[in-house]
Amino acid sequence: MMKNAGVRTSLMFLLVAFLVVFAAGSFIAYTYGDKDQVTGNTIHINNKNTIRVPDSSQPLPNEDEGTIVLWTKPPVEIFDQFSDARDYIIFYSSTNVPGLRVVYNIRSSRFEAGTPLLSSPEIDIFDGQNHQFVYTFKKGVEQSIYIDGVKVNSSDFRPLEISDVTGFAIAMISIEEADVGGAEVAMYDRFVTEDELKEI
Repeated sequence: MMKNAGVRTSLMFLLVAFLVVFAAGSFIAYTYGDKDQVTGNTIHINNKNTIRVPDSSQPLPNEDEGTIVLWTKPPVEIFDQFSDARDYIIFYSSTNVPGLRVVYNIRSSRFEAGTPLLSSPEIDIFDGQNHQFVYTFKKGVEQSIYIDGVKVNSSDFRPLEISDVTGFAIAMISIEEADVGGAEVAMYDRFVTEDELKEI
């Protein structure tokens, strides 16, 4: 009886050890890439080069289609505070659609969002002006990004598999929160067209 219990304990220990090693390997694979590298599927982040706004991790109301609207006017002091040490500001990260998030790349002055990743033209969000960024998607149709009401990029929408974002989910836990000020996010449960966007 004692022997069987010892075997079960050993098997349980090996299983836990395997899961820990797998998670650590995923974390390394997704957070220690080349600086500023965008793979087309994910952004290489770690807790030293990224900040996230409070309550940025939220579920989308509809996993098959939806729209994220960000209004932002962060003070220039935020840029002065973080530009030397941080590469990314995470404004939104979905908890129910793997890999879907809205990020501002401080180094390149571009928004990056969606899956696969879409990048905007350069935009200085620290210029003292109000800016609106919109990401909208529909499974099997497309994903698009808008800046100040103008469509600037689009592609097919292809959600990531959960296994593809294991490292990102782990990394999010350790990323510092920072109130960048002047940011408001709204979510809608449907894909919007350019004409419909004017009504938001």
